[in-house]
Amino acid sequence: MKKPKSFIWQMVGLFLVAFVMLLPAVASAEEPQYGGNLKIIDMAEGAQPLGTPWFVRGIDSKLQKPVLEGLLREDVDGNYHPWLATDWKIDQDAQTITLTLRKGVKFHDGTDFNAQAVAWCIGKAVESKMARGFLGAEAIDDYTVRIKTQPYQNTYLNTLASSSCNPISPTAYKKNGEEWAKWHPVGTGAFKFVSFERGNKLSFTKWDGYWQKGRPYLDGVEYLFIRDPMTQQAAMRARGDEKVHVLSVTSGEQAAMLKAQGFNVIAMPVGPVSFIPDSKNPGSPFSKRKVRQAVSYALDREAICKARGFGFWSPANQIPSPGNLGYVKNLDFGQYDPEKAKKLLAEAGYPNGFKIQIHVMPAMVDRDAMVAAQRFLAKVGIEAELTFPDGGAYTAKRWKDGWTNSLMAQHTRMLATFNIDYWFYWTLTMGQWPSLERTPGLVEKIDESLHTLKSEDARGQELTRMMAEDAMFIPIYYVYEIYVMQPEVRDTGYTIWSASTVNTPETTWLAK
Repeated sequence: MKKPKSFIWQMVGLFLVAFVMLLPAVASAEEPQYGGNLKIIDMAEGAQPLGTPWFVRGIDSKLQKPVLEGLLREDVDGNYHPWLATDWKIDQDAQTITLTLRKGVKFHDGTDFNAQAVAWCIGKAVESKMARGFLGAEAIDDYTVRIKTQPYQNTYLNTLASSSCNPISPTAYKKNGEEWAKWHPVGTGAFKFVSFERGNKLSFTKWDGYWQKGRPYLDGVEYLFIRDPMTQQAAMRARGDEKVHVLSVTSGEQAAMLKAQGFNVIAMPVGPVSFIPDSKNPGSPFSKRKVRQAVSYALDREAICKARGFGFWSPANQIPSPGNLGYVKNLDFGQYDPEKAKKLLAEAGYPNGFKIQIHVMPAMVDRDAMVAAQRFLAKVGIEAELTFPDGGAYTAKRWKDGWTNSLMAQHTRMLATFNIDYWFYWTLTMGQWPSLERTPGLVEKIDESLHTLKSEDARGQELTRMMAEDAMFIPIYYVYEIYVMQPEVRDTGYTIWSASTVNTPETTWLAK
């Protein structure tokens, strides 16, 4: 008997549905394997106290991920996911956030992860001014914490996901003292701290008491602090115990070279490299807007990206990348016009140019790109001396000491939403950039953007335009956080999670 066409199409439809349902199973056919020590060369330097998260700012927080975990996890789209906290409730009227904590979790010293521990850790973050907007925390019962806040800000969940609120064992801290705790992290993560040799390596070993049964898969994780690119590449090509599995870079040249040699390369946009001027110093040329504008016109961003980006960089004239909230299309800033740069310098009182220094951020800013920028500035009369401070010296200028008659070449990281970016980098409450004069009205506008229920694109674009019109800082090129990996590395979480989470050491494994 001939089947009707409708029946045939129904059968085809059922087949397609069944096929689609099988796709996840096919994609995840590889079963995780146990064993192996993962070796990573990261851009972080380990210059900050890893065991006290409320003292760690910026990229060094990446080194804490095997041993310390977040209360929440934030993905690259700005969505929040339960982790050590399984639920949260925000009461804007009462100005509180109530966290429900995961049960059955232990710290590495065997003590309980509970509300008392979390409240104590958040209190430390408040004391160190790393949990801005939080006033304190209290344990309601063993697994409920209530945080008292200032009026609601849409950055609060990001703060809870951030490293500054990662819980550590209060017992270990109080028993051994703060100085010991700074360099001996005791958290709830899948790996326990073993040793730290500054400038050499940081080692963790598998913790059998981890709250996720069956994880982690690795025997250990080791970070190697290798700065020389040639040595990094040799380590990736090594065999046996000397082989490195993951190399984290922003260098397009390294990424392109290693990709051509058969390594896996994944990348995610992480914001621009920018010049931050000492515009607050009245004697500095950069206190004048026309000088800052001249610097921008002097830079051939396309040429810098072509020479040093190797297909991984693109010219930047603002912090948000295309497609992100706060990005302004066709922004009239960042054009290359050296004649206009010279004209602006003459109008500002510097017809013959001047001499400055450029302090280059370690690891995150490409040295050769800065040499190229130096040459472009020289063509309009600005003679720049490049300095390459270590992480500690650079951090001191950025956060405390300031800088004079100079520019800071800084990677301004693009976070999940614009107002977290702008709040972190440009408000006065965070305490960074002591030599930078903020655009008039900017701080107040940032504050207004924080008090909406969610981030609003129109407010972000307004802030972006304000900074561009004032040439408050000078973006140069967008970089990508690039991970070069051996073919056997699996399920790292890199490029899936935001800067507050980064990766998932507990899921990572090595195929045999």
